[in-house]
Amino acid sequence: MCGICGHIRLPELPEGAATRLEPVLAGIAHRGPNQTGRWQGPGVAFGHTRLSILDLDERAGQPMHDPHTGNVIVFNGEIYNFRALRAELEKRGESFRTTGDTEVLLALYRVHGRDCLKLLRGMYAFAIWDAARREVFLARDRVGKKPLVYFEGPEGLVFASELRALRAHAHCPTALDPEALDLYLSLGYVPCPRTIYGGVHKLPPAHCAVYGAGGLSLWRYWDADYREKIDVSEAEAMDMAWDCLRESVRLRLESDVPLGLLLSGGVDSSLIAAVLAELSPGQARAFSIGFGEDKYNELPHAQTVANHLGLCLTHEIMPPATLEALPEVAARYGEPYADDSALPSLFLCRMARRHITVALGGDGGDELCCGYPTYRHAKVASALSALFPTTSPADETLRSLAAASGPLSGAWRSFASGSLWPETKPLLRAELKVRPAKNRLYTPATASALRRVHADWFLPWLRASYQHAGNPVERMLYIDNATCLPDDLLVKMDIASMAVALEVRSPLLDHELIELFARLPVGLKVKGGETKHLLKKMAEQKLPREVLYRRKQGFDLPIREWMAGPMRGFVQDALQAADPALGEHLRLDQAMAMAREHASGTNHKNILWRLVMLALWSRNR
Repeated sequence: MCGICGHIRLPELPEGAATRLEPVLAGIAHRGPNQTGRWQGPGVAFGHTRLSILDLDERAGQPMHDPHTGNVIVFNGEIYNFRALRAELEKRGESFRTTGDTEVLLALYRVHGRDCLKLLRGMYAFAIWDAARREVFLARDRVGKKPLVYFEGPEGLVFASELRALRAHAHCPTALDPEALDLYLSLGYVPCPRTIYGGVHKLPPAHCAVYGAGGLSLWRYWDADYREKIDVSEAEAMDMAWDCLRESVRLRLESDVPLGLLLSGGVDSSLIAAVLAELSPGQARAFSIGFGEDKYNELPHAQTVANHLGLCLTHEIMPPATLEALPEVAARYGEPYADDSALPSLFLCRMARRHITVALGGDGGDELCCGYPTYRHAKVASALSALFPTTSPADETLRSLAAASGPLSGAWRSFASGSLWPETKPLLRAELKVRPAKNRLYTPATASALRRVHADWFLPWLRASYQHAGNPVERMLYIDNATCLPDDLLVKMDIASMAVALEVRSPLLDHELIELFARLPVGLKVKGGETKHLLKKMAEQKLPREVLYRRKQGFDLPIREWMAGPMRGFVQDALQAADPALGEHLRLDQAMAMAREHASGTNHKNILWRLVMLALWSRNR
């Protein structure tokens, strides 16, 4: 795993471009502490920081040159099927001087060009200087495991692995984007392709781009589709899923440094643990953390799984004092980010990194096989969908519903989002929970300007879900995979793990596994009142039932209780120290009032936590 950055302007770089890239390179040093590399050519400069995982020799460092073409690559990630791809290339007469995956990727581009993306099974963000075409080819993996952010201006295109690092460039835009702020307060994160800064963008998952003399062009090269189904029994589906999952885990065991597992005790990481124990009997190590509050503590379940599978489990209890790390967490994300599991994720990764350099994780199981309670509720709508047209509801209908007020409109919204169009719940119900708070917080001018931002962001995803899925459950699945998975969950793990130079691999996010589950009947994903049905049936063969069939906990902190109690002073101090520039859009006095109300018993948990993380971020932006 690594950090990458670059600057391109053709036909030549502006004077001092390489010097201005140095702070960006320094900003990604934590992602790759083993080796730093630089390269400059006509109109392009690349930087790279390396975390050595495969082929520890310095010859495998980057930027890496292709002696046949003059092409140069900077690459962050892992190509898990690189050995098979290398063997195919060798049959064509190709030879290699290193034993890792970077040189294979460079050769694949030489042979297949941009179509090389179709062959890759992995997580990646990379840039290749194409010497013949005099352009840079950029790409990001299918599900968005590895990030890539950039800005474009008169100085050319500048990109990096992290927004915080990119912000260190002298020409990076710094003006806050009010529409991104609005989406952050709705979602707890800033969705792709936006960032909190106007003019700075994230390359979306499953997208690639070319930057040359004509500027920047982007296109999507992959998408999940749930319409084409295969007719299989549950037993047949289980066999197919086991084969694909075992191969996914096996491929991710490739490492020249110590490897282990992040084990929560939930279905997903426990299923990975079972496969890992099967493939590496007596050798697998697992790492977990717990909390003092029983309601949030999954450590006993992780211990049960480890004992059952014969894993060596290393664990720690997360102390309340770790709240002191919140300003560090807020700064690391480079923009406001309010997933309250970010802090325990950082704590877990830091603990595991003392023992290993590579970890397997259970991310993606909920989005693979309908793991959230909302999928269960959508089964009612699946029955009703046979009685109603399956075309997407009109945008203006949904905008009107979202903006309506009064008891009758509330009842209609509940029916529409609960039974008729459950795919619209993020717009018709989830957004409405925070809208009164946003209206209270915004200055009058901002409130007027931002009234439809969330709808305008959400509705294109809703339309796409109708194009790629034929029932409400899988339309919800499509939306979750396109939005909160890459923009929230995977961002959290990338930043938390790379903060301590730990590489985390996610077998459940293998694109071949995703494509298999997309083709399976929806009844194998949600059956009766049980979500994640097929994964749980698979896990039953390896794990105790009491671990599998229990209430979903997640990896959260007791934020509501803490902000009303021991964190009360911390919350007020954070809001008081917020950057005054936020006052252009937010009434900070109302934020303080919400903090007092929460301490007195009114539940403002979601919006207040987002305001706290916003304030902490703003102090160092």
